[in-house]
Order: sequence, then C-alpha cells, then structure tokens
Amino acid sequence: MAKSQFSCATFFALLICFLLLVPNKMPMAEATFCKRPAKNWSGDCSSDRCYNYCKYTEHVYSGECIWTGSGQHRYHACYCVYNC
Repeated sequence: MAKSQFSCATFFALLICFLLLVPNKMPMAEATFCKRPAKNWSGDCSSDRCYNYCKYTEHVYSGECIWTGSGQHRYHACYCVYNC
C-alpha cells in the first residue's frame, strides 16, 4: 500500500514539474495601433504638448508629431495614436 502511494505521488510530482518546464506556445494577440489627426489641435506641434493633448483630451493611447502636407506646404501636425 505504501509503495503504490509513493509511486502515485512521485508520478504527479514529475508531471507537475514537466508541465511547469514546458514553454507556453499559446499565440498572443498583438496590439495594432492606428493614427488620426487630432480633432481640435491648433498651432505648432511639440511632442510633449501633442502627447498630453491626445492622452488627456481625446483619451487615446498616445500622440505624436508627424510631417504632413506636400511640396512647400509641409508642416508638423499632431496625430493621436489609438488601438484599432
């Protein structure tokens, strides 16, 4: 009786160790981010102001200044970054 209990306990202990050591290969969903122009932004774009505006006014993930426009009409615009 004692031998079978010892064998059973050893088996389960080894099984738990094996399951802890096997790497977890489950796929993780990666976050994708999209950008859109800030709704009510005006003036020159600075990174800190744009980040704070998007984060606390539009309640999105982040904000960044991006060159936009074409030709001689290029300028920095504030774009808000959000989860798609």
